[in-house]
Amino acid sequence: MATRIQLRRGNASEWTSANPLLAQGEMGVELDTLKFKIGDGSSSWNDLSYGLAAAAEDIEEIDGGTA
Repeated sequence: MATRIQLRRGNASEWTSANPLLAQGEMGVELDTLKFKIGDGSSSWNDLSYGLAAAAEDIEEIDGGTA
């Protein structure tokens, strides 16, 4: 049986307006900017920092170039 992982998502303005509290380790994605934040269980969306995305070349180096 396949496992489905679903991330919370919405446009930047929707996130800012709703300002939800993300559970610890829960990821939220801005669909219009492709930026993301990961919750700490105590900070609301507007207080969290954006995560850092790796560049494709960095991912290939980690994966041994097989990605």
